[in-house]
Amino acid sequence: MTAPLLRVSGLRTWFPIRRGVWQKTVGWVRAVDGVDLEVNEGETVALVGESGCGKTTVGRSITRLIEPCAGSVTFAGQELTKLTPRQLRTARRHIQMVFQDPATSLNPRMRVRDILAEGLEAFGIGSGVSERTDRVAELLKRVRLEPEHMMRFPHEFSGGQRQRIGIARALSVEPRLIVLDEAVSALDVSIQAQILNLLSRLQQEDGLAYLFITHDLSVVRYLARRVSVMYLGQIVEEAETEALFAQPQHPYTRGLLAAAPSADPEHPNIEARVLGDVPSPADPPKGCRFHTRCPEAFDRCSVEPPPVVQLGSRKVRCLLHEPAERDPGVSSESGSSGVAPGREAT
Repeated sequence: MTAPLLRVSGLRTWFPIRRGVWQKTVGWVRAVDGVDLEVNEGETVALVGESGCGKTTVGRSITRLIEPCAGSVTFAGQELTKLTPRQLRTARRHIQMVFQDPATSLNPRMRVRDILAEGLEAFGIGSGVSERTDRVAELLKRVRLEPEHMMRFPHEFSGGQRQRIGIARALSVEPRLIVLDEAVSALDVSIQAQILNLLSRLQQEDGLAYLFITHDLSVVRYLARRVSVMYLGQIVEEAETEALFAQPQHPYTRGLLAAAPSADPEHPNIEARVLGDVPSPADPPKGCRFHTRCPEAFDRCSVEPPPVVQLGSRKVRCLLHEPAERDPGVSSESGSSGVAPGREAT
């Protein structure tokens, strides 16, 4: 069996809470608290959840835009968390990121030509200015923009066009994996569809893998082959996309699907509900982190961390699916020991 292109194991990113004149650490925000994730070559995996669940921090920790506190991030067989800054710079050629807001992720003082040529120059792609300009023109064509637009500044484009430039920038260094952080959430619905079609076409042409971070379940159904559902710093369910939409097994997943609008009569919303508000990641509930909002919670949920249970090709973190006899090989790690991590996140 081929190893996954990206394998994340036990990823933990905590942020210190500091107070007082001496900025003493008095607690930790457990933004990401024991996440396991895999993305195969040429595959799209969606990471979904409510705002504040930690999914953006996962993406930034994988690329080391934020330093994780613990865990392993292996990309193409290389452990990213142990790389020196120089080694990481080389590795980043093959793992790029597209951000939510193209207006703030593109330098407003640079022309599009310079924005797209920046990566080419950094990694020595192209033998000179003329060849790199030709490559920039080709990149613009690939994202359905005109080559003559390369002399414009970002503010001269619409939001959808700016996001195409962001995608072209990611493509410029020939990556194998692109992390897309809410890449279409700031766009109109019609523009979203165009960008999703573009991403699908580019994936087919280049064999790209995507980690698609989003809260929009309609986008997930269109683009992703597998879905990981995140709640309060942990993955609570992982499944093939159609299986997850047809028969969600975790109460939180059912609540997310019930809250999502559906205009498809063949896929009506599931009847489920989620109670109350999301607790603070600085003080997550004991036991199952979802039990304070779960309509199916029972006494053990408030004191016992749920195991990760394998149900065929699906994984669920929930006591409702606990096997009658605990398999010693099945993890019951809650992702939080309550002990401060060995190194602080920055």
